[in-house]
Amino acid sequence: MYIRSLYVAVCLFCVPLQAADFDPGSKPPYAAALLLEAESGTVLFAHHPDRQRSPASTQKLVLKLVVLELAKAGKVSLEDSVLVSRRAARTGGSQVFLKRGEIFTLRELMEAAAISSANDACVAIAEHVSGSTTRFVKLMNERAQSLGMHDTRVVNVHGLDNTPRGKGNLSTAHDLSKVARELLAHPEALQWSSTRRKPFRNGKFTLRATNKLLGQFRGLDGLKTGYTRRAGSCLVSTAMRHDMRLISVILGAPSTRVRNRETRRLLTWGFNNFSRVPIVETGELMGKIVLNWGIEPEVRVLAQDTVVAVLTSEQKDQIVRHLELPEELSAPITAGDELGKLKVSLGDSLLAVVPIHAEKSIGRMGLWDKLMTYF
Repeated sequence: MYIRSLYVAVCLFCVPLQAADFDPGSKPPYAAALLLEAESGTVLFAHHPDRQRSPASTQKLVLKLVVLELAKAGKVSLEDSVLVSRRAARTGGSQVFLKRGEIFTLRELMEAAAISSANDACVAIAEHVSGSTTRFVKLMNERAQSLGMHDTRVVNVHGLDNTPRGKGNLSTAHDLSKVARELLAHPEALQWSSTRRKPFRNGKFTLRATNKLLGQFRGLDGLKTGYTRRAGSCLVSTAMRHDMRLISVILGAPSTRVRNRETRRLLTWGFNNFSRVPIVETGELMGKIVLNWGIEPEVRVLAQDTVVAVLTSEQKDQIVRHLELPEELSAPITAGDELGKLKVSLGDSLLAVVPIHAEKSIGRMGLWDKLMTYF
């Protein structure tokens, strides 16, 4: 039997909270923000989530995703040797001071980009993977669009605002949350983003994390900081507590201190007010149906899917389950036959419709069996 697992996305825009909503103040100290549960994408808080902004170095999340997916597909290897070009060595901003002619593994350069936000490493990576930064930018844009990041425009590989204002990199809190969720499928992404320091260039240089919340907020292990004068202070964060992972996005904060403070506030509020709630379990017994002329008098029916919702404690108590099953059916019945539905609701919102299937096959009585029922 094919078993599906459903994860219900309960959005604040459609389901009113009973707990106090997050209050960022009358004038939030950032341009845009978003908080969501990572596995389901359930939005817990949003402030201008689709407002286009310069993403600064949070754009490096797209670079990381493209490279990790190519590595998983076997098109590149993280152990590839990468020769640093003159252009890469001359890249400004945050850097690890690459020198023309140096050779590093692709993994080492990815660590430099992820941990220390090294722009020069990004250029070297792009040139190795695609032959030029222009071709790699094309890959980044194509992957962003395939993820539904329709408000994102990538013009360089590192996020620097080195172009005229109307022609620079653009993204949104919503779009950045999409690439963040996708990255979580790659173990290296969190491994790198949770590293606070690491030797580089045979120990002659130390990569130091730009994310100062590492080790300061319980469960936080990523993902990417960003800053330019145009973008302000930006941070895409993720943290795991118990069995729930949250992602927060802050764009356009006035300082690193404010950015970190608001990230703490968002994540703390999310963990304090929400939890993953199993509403229906795969294989859960939903009842029995009488079988006319079945070699067994009834068939047990089970839930086909697991349904998990992200809810407040108050919402847990307001879940309503409505079972739609026939009182009787005619045999034969085949295991896995869909015989009804379970509708799960919260207030006026329908959260899920779960198929109800027969537990096993039950044959129909033959003529002799039917005759024997009368004697």
